[in-house]
Amino acid sequence: MSRENLDKFNNAVSAILGVAADEVVDSLSSESVDSWDSLNHINLIGALEQEFGVMLPTESIASFQSVAGLKSLLADHGVEL
Repeated sequence: MSRENLDKFNNAVSAILGVAADEVVDSLSSESVDSWDSLNHINLIGALEQEFGVMLPTESIASFQSVAGLKSLLADHGVEL
């Protein structure tokens, strides 16, 4: 696990969703955070793509509506968190 990448991930999620970085845990999801709406989900995906230099497939991003899911999606694209 790359601590630097994990910090980047947590900071991106924190900035987009307006939660504290230490509150970014695997169980955090669109169901548990009011600010995690469809627009912020797109913003979050864009921020992660920019931060980690990857292109995430648009057909699958809607399925990943939790921190654990986003980490898995990034791992599938070679990003170690």
